[in-house]
Amino acid sequence: MIKIDSIKISAKQKIDIKEYVTSKYCQNSEISNFLILKKSLDARDKSDIKYVYSVSFKADEKVEKNLLRKYKNISEYIAKPYKVPKRNNNSDSNIVIVGMGPAGLFTALILSEAGFKPVIIDKGKCVEERIKDVEEFFEGGKLDVFSNVQFGEGGAGTFSDGKLNTGIKDSAGRKEFVLNIFVKYGASENILYDSKPHIGTDVLRTVIKNLREDLIKRGVKFLFSKEFVSFNESKGNIKEITIKDVYTFEESVLPCDKLILAIGHSSRNTFEYLSSKLSMETKPFAMGFRVIHDQSFIDKAQYGYDFENLYEDLEPSPYKLTHQGNRGVYSFCMCPGGYVVNASSEENKLCVNGMSEFKRDSGYANSAIIVQINKEDLDGSDVLSGMKMQREIEEKTFNAGNGSIPISELKTFFVDFKADCELEFEECKINPDEAIKGKYSFTDVTKIYPDFINKAFCEAMLDYDNIIKGYASVNPLLAGAETRSSSPVKMLRNENYESNIKGIFPCGEGAGYAGGIVSAAIDGMKVAESIINN
Repeated sequence: MIKIDSIKISAKQKIDIKEYVTSKYCQNSEISNFLILKKSLDARDKSDIKYVYSVSFKADEKVEKNLLRKYKNISEYIAKPYKVPKRNNNSDSNIVIVGMGPAGLFTALILSEAGFKPVIIDKGKCVEERIKDVEEFFEGGKLDVFSNVQFGEGGAGTFSDGKLNTGIKDSAGRKEFVLNIFVKYGASENILYDSKPHIGTDVLRTVIKNLREDLIKRGVKFLFSKEFVSFNESKGNIKEITIKDVYTFEESVLPCDKLILAIGHSSRNTFEYLSSKLSMETKPFAMGFRVIHDQSFIDKAQYGYDFENLYEDLEPSPYKLTHQGNRGVYSFCMCPGGYVVNASSEENKLCVNGMSEFKRDSGYANSAIIVQINKEDLDGSDVLSGMKMQREIEEKTFNAGNGSIPISELKTFFVDFKADCELEFEECKINPDEAIKGKYSFTDVTKIYPDFINKAFCEAMLDYDNIIKGYASVNPLLAGAETRSSSPVKMLRNENYESNIKGIFPCGEGAGYAGGIVSAAIDGMKVAESIINN
C-alpha cells in the first residue's frame, strides 16, 4: 500500500476524493483498500480555502513503484493496528474499576478483551436515566448531586462538545483503536480522519449505551449509584473495598486485589479520602469564564466576511487563542455551535461548561477563556488546596447568581472591574435563552474571582481583539465560572501505573494523567495493559 500526503482541493469544489486520486495519480487504473487517513482545512487564504487530505490505497505493483519514484508526497504505507496483550496466565483476579468515564470504560474494554471480568462502579446513574436528570435540572429542577453533568455513565465528557483530538503521540495505535470503537458503537466514520474530530454529546450518549451493553455480554458487571467509600489493605496490598448505595446508604464489601481509580476531577469526596492514603501532589490548573459569541461572527473571522457566497458546507469554525502576560491565559474546550451549561455537582456551588451536539447548530460559539493557576498561588502544605480554591470560587459563583448561572456583557465586566479599556463596544447580540442551558442571572461577575484572575482575563481579551478583530469589541456574553478545566491534583504512580499501595492504579483525568476523552481512554488502556502483562 502507498500513502499520499498534502492533497489540496478547493472548498469551492465538490469532488469525490477517491475518484480524484484515481484520476490524477493512477490514470483511472483500479485501486482498492482506499482510506482517508486525514482531512483538514487550510483557511489561510480566505479567497481559496482548501481541504487537505492524506489517503492510502493499494494499486498494481507497477503503478505503486512508479508513483513512489515520481512524487515526493507519496510513500509506502504499512498499517499498524493496535493489539490487545495476551494474558500470561489464567489466574482469577478481583478487579474493580471506579468511574465510568472514558478511562474506566476503556480499562474495562481492554481487560474484557483479555478475558477478565471486572466490576465497574459509578456514583451516578446509567446514561439513559442521567440524561433525564440533567435535562430536568436544566429546566429548573433540583440538582441531583450524584446524577448530573459531572457524574454518571460516560463521565463529564458525555455533556460536552465531544472533542476527540489529542496531542498524545502513540505509536501503538491506541488512538486509532479508540476512534474505531466509537465508530463501532454508533459514531460517524468522519472521526477516523478529521483533523479535529468531534462526536457531539447526542451521539456520544448512544455510543456509551451500546458499549455498555456489549461489555455486559462479555461479563463486565456494572454497578450504578454506588460510591467508593474506602479500601482495606494487608501488608501493602489491597484486599477489599467498601462501596455505598448513594440513595439508600447501604454499604457492602467487594473483594478486590486490583483497584483502578478512574475517577473524574469532580470526585472531591474521594480525593479527601485518598489524600491521606496515596501519594499525591498539587498540579497547575486554570479557571475563568465561558465567552459566548454569535457563531457567524467567528465564521466570518476565520473564513472571510463573504464566505457564505464562496463556499458551501463549511462547518461552524472553531478557534484557539493564547496570551502570555504575567501568567498564561488561553481558550479551552471551544464549542462551535454549542451551548453553555450548568455543570454543577455540589449543593450551593456552581460551575459551567460548554456542550455541542453533533450538528453544532445552536448559532452560538462559546469557549472557556481561562487563567493559569500556578502552584505558587496555592497552599503548598495542603495537597487539596487547589480543590478547595475551586470550591470557594464555585460557592461565590452560586451566590453571585442566586443559584443561577451568573452572566454579564463584557462591556459591563470592564466597567465593574474598573479596568482601563479604550475599545468602543457594540451592542451585545447574544440571546442567553438560546445560548445557555440552565437558569441564568445578569449580575456583577467580577466578584467571583480574585483580582489577579480578573486582571489577566481583561488583558487577554484586549489582546484577542487584535488577533480576531472585534473578539472583545462585539461585546460577547460572559458566563461563570469555568473552574474544572483539569484536575488540581496528581496521584503519583510508578512505571507499572501503580500507586504507593500495590494493586491500586490511578488513571485518567481525575488522577492527573489525561486532558480529554481520547487521552483518558488511552490512559485507561495503558493501565489495563499493565495489569494484563503483570
